[in-house]
Amino acid sequence: MPSSGVRLLTIGEFSRLSRISVRMLRHYDEHGVLHPTRTDPFSGYRYYSAELLRTASRVCELRDVGLRVAEIAACTALLDDPAGLRAVLAEQRDRLNVDADAVAARLRKVDHLITRLEAPTVSIAITQRHVPEHLVASVRGTIPTYADEGRLWERLMGGLPASGAAVAADAKAVAVFHDDDAVEADADVEVQLDVAAPFTDAGDVRCVRVPEQEVVLGVLRGSYEGITDVTEALGAWIAEHGYRFAGPMFNVYLVSPSENPDPSQWVTEVCIPVEAA
Repeated sequence: MPSSGVRLLTIGEFSRLSRISVRMLRHYDEHGVLHPTRTDPFSGYRYYSAELLRTASRVCELRDVGLRVAEIAACTALLDDPAGLRAVLAEQRDRLNVDADAVAARLRKVDHLITRLEAPTVSIAITQRHVPEHLVASVRGTIPTYADEGRLWERLMGGLPASGAAVAADAKAVAVFHDDDAVEADADVEVQLDVAAPFTDAGDVRCVRVPEQEVVLGVLRGSYEGITDVTEALGAWIAEHGYRFAGPMFNVYLVSPSENPDPSQWVTEVCIPVEAA
């Protein structure tokens, strides 16, 4: 009992009042989140002052917004520092928004899969095409994931004025995927836009002459989540006709998100350079 005469709460009593299990109270003690007021040196029993219930309440709030134990422990020194705690919570909000976007993307994929299961099978026509040599304005870089391709387009479109490049009247927007196989992170991607004449490289933007090539392509109409249907058809065509890859796959965006925000209106040519096996 403390010198003031106020009785300390046992760990069981504190557990019931704080709604934190005894197991978690011990865990929090061991990890610097919530220490008892006194620990009996002989029995190891933990005792808590009633004032610690306020701290316990805040610990529960931080836990419930998704902070990890180590992060909660770091916050215990900030319980009387609203500005410091606000900064931690703002960072957590940003992290949760990223998580929410990822969950929303998964939900869209689930909806797309349900639609595919319920919809009749659609045959995808595969076309063979000769692509002549042409000039492009290009930006190539490593991006966190394929979904971050927009970063490269921002760099290309932002750098075009300084390059003096004249965009061709019938310019096609193309993304080339240079990795030898699919990657889950750090994708090597190049974005291209046809230009009417050579120009001098400026910053990120380079003038690239793309050699002529034979390609096979399938057309994706709608969201990019349906791209596997097209690549499956391309793979079957290549195997059946005795061809092999002769360069990196690329997409030609005939109708892109920048032109129409409605995914159902997007039109993409999924292309594979090929040669006889």
